[in-house]
Amino acid sequence: MLKLLSEIYGSLAKGRRYLYEKGLIKKHRLPVPVISIGNLSVGGTGKTPLTIFTAQKLIEKGYSVAVLSRGYKRKSRGTVIVRDREKILADWTEAGDEPFLMAKNGIPVVVSESRYEAGIKAVEKINPDIIILDDGFQHFQLHRDVNILVIDATQPFWEDSLLPAGRLREPPEFYRYADIIVINRLEKVKDKKKIISKIEETGKDFFVSREKIESLTDLEKSYTLDILSGKNVGIFSGLGNNSQFFSTAENISKDLGFGITEKISYPDHYDYKQLNLSEKPDFWLTTEKDIIKIRQEDIKKYRILALQYTLELDSEFINYLEKRIFYEKVKNGRPE
Repeated sequence: MLKLLSEIYGSLAKGRRYLYEKGLIKKHRLPVPVISIGNLSVGGTGKTPLTIFTAQKLIEKGYSVAVLSRGYKRKSRGTVIVRDREKILADWTEAGDEPFLMAKNGIPVVVSESRYEAGIKAVEKINPDIIILDDGFQHFQLHRDVNILVIDATQPFWEDSLLPAGRLREPPEFYRYADIIVINRLEKVKDKKKIISKIEETGKDFFVSREKIESLTDLEKSYTLDILSGKNVGIFSGLGNNSQFFSTAENISKDLGFGITEKISYPDHYDYKQLNLSEKPDFWLTTEKDIIKIRQEDIKKYRILALQYTLELDSEFINYLEKRIFYEKVKNGRPE
């Protein structure tokens, strides 16, 4: 039954993509270049850390950047500026957890059900040189100049199935609509050569990210990881892929010598209105995406810390994006 439903879902996904790619449904174009960062599957593949990395590196190079997001599970409606160039203007309930985390990292963000309307608002109020479309691989209504496909090396799309039998939003062969591929979590797989070989077969340019975890935060201060050494630690998260966070925490525990005594898995985008944790662990460890939704009194009560997780890519990645953006600007007659 699931296989039949997946076949029906796949036919609908193909039909929808076809209508946009053939121009039978019009795409909207913004007056500035758009970089889309997305994936083929549901759940966490590391899109948000890559979006933060890309935006921050472009800002460091002197560009004004704005991120457009749907703001999944936010409590607000319409178009909301989460952060302009100067300050945060909305809380996580109005923004959604991932856009708010981007804003906390100093990145201008606009959320809307319509990414085109979000883009128009960003152009009017933020005046960006470059727009990044968060989770945009299936958002066909908005023209993009560069399509980045993110893959999780521990769960590669070619080994998966379409919803509802698997996690794929679109058929695996739709990787072809990407301009470049970014491979996350390659260091977590044993047969790295096999993953690289499969990506090389796509004929796409690709880059490999590296995880970097060097500190912890309680949203008031940062701490070195060795604060956990010799302690009893509980871990919890509400992500699309909690097992990835748990695996990361377990690896760190082996390196630092702390014990994981409790483990709690919450649904993706959990709001933490109800948080009843044991007070037995010395600390509770979670993610930045989770801790920004937890009341400060609960953070203090349960001694909650979040891993400050970042991605890094070689400088050639940003250089590639700059070259692509320049090419598209010239091709489409946009002013310099």
